[in-house]
Amino acid sequence: MISVILLAHNEAGSIQQEIAAFNDVVIRHLPRHELIIAEDGSSDGTRARIEGVRERYGLTIVGAVERLGYARAVRNAVAQASGDFIFICDGGEKHDPADFWKLYDRRHDADLIAGRRTERSDQRSRIYLTSALNLFVRLFFGVDMRDADSGIRLYNRRVVDQVFASSLLFRGFISTEIAVRASKCGLRCLEVPVSYRRGRTSRGLPLRNMPRAVMRLLADSWTLKRELRT
Repeated sequence: MISVILLAHNEAGSIQQEIAAFNDVVIRHLPRHELIIAEDGSSDGTRARIEGVRERYGLTIVGAVERLGYARAVRNAVAQASGDFIFICDGGEKHDPADFWKLYDRRHDADLIAGRRTERSDQRSRIYLTSALNLFVRLFFGVDMRDADSGIRLYNRRVVDQVFASSLLFRGFISTEIAVRASKCGLRCLEVPVSYRRGRTSRGLPLRNMPRAVMRLLADSWTLKRELRT
């Protein structure tokens, strides 16, 4: 059983096309599956657009009318997923649905499989920040990942039961925390290269909010490191 979760926030202009693409490339080829759209308090009519194709694709909508924030939206969606494997992908047409199969084909090789973003077309400043984050994760936590906060992941039930059940701390970089905790629990982590084509600035974490998010990350990292030592 595979749970496919697509995260959406203010994606009214593209969400129906993206759902259709995931259905054609992924869902229709899986014998047992569920498609979950985690709609996080959009203000542009995204939820109505999802409702418009709910029956056509047999999908489930989770989330709330008010904004939960990325971390809570992810946790809420995973809590409602019933699959033995859970695939999570950021919306906004940043990822090629075909890359699902790169992760899925390695599902028995690791507990957490992350897509390492390559051929990036987003802002150079964001690429530099990603490189700095990954260097920090390697040096501070001793976790060797090249794209710790990638928005395209495949988890098995061990990650859900052992990691998502924890009192997670990170608010803006939950994927990084999941990777760190999984590694420290002795779970196997693996990265595979995927394409990435951000065509606009982030709506979930705009560049102007990045300094505050980084300061919060540093504070949360100290708290997490103390917890992992106990």
